[in-house]
Amino acid sequence: MSKRRRAVVIGSALSAALITCALGVLVVSTPYDAQKIEPTAGGPLVIEDRNGVVLRSVPSPDGRPGREHWVPLSRIASHALLAVVASEDQRFFEHDGIDPHAVARALWLNIQGGHYGASTLTMQLARMVWSPGAPRTLWNKLRETVLALRIERALSKQQILEQYVNRAYYGRGAYGIEAAAERYFGKPAAALSAGEATLLAVLPRSPGAYDPIARLPRALRRREHVLQLLVAQGQLSAEQAAHTLAEPLAPSLHEQPSLAPHFVDHVLAEAGSTGRRLRHGVAATDGWRATGRLRTTLDARLQVLLEQRVAEHVASLADHGVSQAGVVVLDTQRGEVLAMVGSAGYHTTDEGQLNITTWRRYPGSALKPFVYGAAIEHGASPATLAYDVYDVPSRYRVRDLPPREHGPARYREALAGSYNLAAVHVLEQVGEARVLEHLRRAGVFELPGGANEYGLRLALGNTKVRLLDLAAAYGAFARGGLVTAPRSIASQLARESRVFSPEASALVLDMLADAHARTKVFGMELPTDLPYPVAVKTGTARGFADNVAVFLTSELTVAAWSGRFDGAATRGMRGMDGAAPLARAALLAASHGRMLTLPKLPPTLTRRTVCPLSGMLPGPACPARFEERFIPGTEPTGTCTFHEHHQGDTRIVYPAELQGWAKRRGGRS
Repeated sequence: MSKRRRAVVIGSALSAALITCALGVLVVSTPYDAQKIEPTAGGPLVIEDRNGVVLRSVPSPDGRPGREHWVPLSRIASHALLAVVASEDQRFFEHDGIDPHAVARALWLNIQGGHYGASTLTMQLARMVWSPGAPRTLWNKLRETVLALRIERALSKQQILEQYVNRAYYGRGAYGIEAAAERYFGKPAAALSAGEATLLAVLPRSPGAYDPIARLPRALRRREHVLQLLVAQGQLSAEQAAHTLAEPLAPSLHEQPSLAPHFVDHVLAEAGSTGRRLRHGVAATDGWRATGRLRTTLDARLQVLLEQRVAEHVASLADHGVSQAGVVVLDTQRGEVLAMVGSAGYHTTDEGQLNITTWRRYPGSALKPFVYGAAIEHGASPATLAYDVYDVPSRYRVRDLPPREHGPARYREALAGSYNLAAVHVLEQVGEARVLEHLRRAGVFELPGGANEYGLRLALGNTKVRLLDLAAAYGAFARGGLVTAPRSIASQLARESRVFSPEASALVLDMLADAHARTKVFGMELPTDLPYPVAVKTGTARGFADNVAVFLTSELTVAAWSGRFDGAATRGMRGMDGAAPLARAALLAASHGRMLTLPKLPPTLTRRTVCPLSGMLPGPACPARFEERFIPGTEPTGTCTFHEHHQGDTRIVYPAELQGWAKRRGGRS
């Protein structure tokens, strides 16, 4: 040995001696607090549905196990514990946290190679607790050594071994022997055979090199070597070792439960991608710190059923160019998300992980109820006339060929029939600023900027919204004008805000539930026909790329979407054809056979008989009558001027602003 090498070795030995003395003083003066590693916090975040069904187990970002995955030594095969000690630290029960023999053996090689090994089980535990993933530097090794000595003074050997097997990394995302047993053999650690348990025992030494899925032969050779060590030490008989080695093994990946993937992704996204905010926020009120389980609002049974319905719906519309669909179901009164299907196949298509219920798309006519609601809130009524005429109002001009015109239409029939030009006329009368204010209160979308940035096309849904927010906003019509923000976590507190007065919201709901008015445009035998009353609105974006349908009752709100994620047009599909059938199926499934209801109209509303054409009080020439409801003070006071007797017949006289439309349709009457 050269003089320089001898000097290095002597210097290293002296340094080690000095460090050991210093460590001894430090260990005596600062005992370790064993409560810091109690398995009462941390660990995977287990996300459950409203009934306790596990949806997903999200690993802790630092690999810490929680109590729900903690296994006492009494439930682990003795062969496995012996194999752990033989593989990782043969003098575990003899040293006080540092193995002098291993240090002396490794010193020369460590100095030459620049690595610092000879870690005992206790030192490995210290690394798991103090610095998981930290670089293997001399300074870190010293800190781990100090902590190992302190742990040895605070815990028994059995407690240290239990901590190790429950914290060690076994590969494939499995921290702790319980998780490893579930991942590779689909059973709890207590049910492992001797052969299975000893195979898992060798994995923490090098989870990648001994991966039982990708490198099973290498893992088995390592296990055989460890069993031979146990035989040589007298820990096992040769017969026991041979019996363990002869046991056939077939490890395979057993995926953890992964139900409602779009919904779980949504919950984690709302709270932070790894669930860290859940661990310190709302989940704490749901017992997270004690149980590691997060109870959500989802109904897993309904979710599984609707995932199937969505896939079937897309398949049935493939010839029409529809490639995707989604649906969300809310408890109308509580705002709880009962089901959320974001696509027709989370795992089966390239775009399946996109969640259409939380992705902003154009809602088309689905925004119209808020336009009419704002107008009624500010003095109009279901009998007020809207002009479904392309040359009225003045600030809106229809490009290209004029759309279909329906002429004068009461709000009731204009909303039920989803007349586009009428909605634009109403928006101009009430003002974009007022409608935007109501939409902001409803939480439909963020709506940056002022009213002039949206214009009158806001009535036709020219801004992107989330289907989830739209569904929650519709709930205001069945809750007396109060909207409750959608909730996915059971412990979250409800957040309410007022969108409309009880009377205005009730009138909009009544118009949306008017099946007779709806059939005038859409015809008979519609997907909206149900054995109980339901408020319905559909929407179709330009180019038929987005189809939306919202079904609303006092108990449930369903919003469905169909179309194409890439924004390409479908082959003429409308909301009534592309989304309403899916919304109907979801409502029936979520009702569980119940007869759903609509809230009773407020007793403060008044009733008046009006002319169906003009919405005014009927005159002697009016051929028909219709009873309408009003907010007190908004009842019509004038008599119908549209009908008059002329030479024994009844004719219709339209006001000046409708004369152009009357001529286009072939006359004044």
